[in-house]
Amino acid sequence: MKKLVILLVVFVLTACGPRLDENAQLAKEYLKDQGYSIKSYEGKYSHIIKREQLIHKPDMSVWAVQTEKPDAYIGKEIIQERFIVKNHPLSKIYGPQKSFSYKVSVSVFMFKGEIIGGISFPVGNGIAGSPYSLDGKTSEEVIKMDHVEWQNQWIEKYGD
Repeated sequence: MKKLVILLVVFVLTACGPRLDENAQLAKEYLKDQGYSIKSYEGKYSHIIKREQLIHKPDMSVWAVQTEKPDAYIGKEIIQERFIVKNHPLSKIYGPQKSFSYKVSVSVFMFKGEIIGGISFPVGNGIAGSPYSLDGKTSEEVIKMDHVEWQNQWIEKYGD
């Protein structure tokens, strides 16, 4: 009976957490190669890129921190593999804030088994704002121009 209970507990514990499929494993290895310490896997999120959503937040904010343009992915499914990491560049920026947990949420964007980008965001109470690039850069650092100017060009290109 004791063995059965132990076996049941092991079965329940192994069945509870999200499993890492091939995409998630690739994303995890990529993050480790970047020097991040993986604290947890938060699961996956599937999203179809729709042109009409590109001019609205949060989509516009997400694409402002990508080096890839969305054109090749419009109408296609992007998988986000989500993790909580430590040793991320945002830890240095947010470290002095009392509400910061020294953990960063990252979403690695995947298309057909390849990493195409991602976002990062500090984890903590009361922390809000736009996402950062996967490696913690702001939109201005990624787009290399004034954000308002970029936004106007973006809306002109992807708006009706």
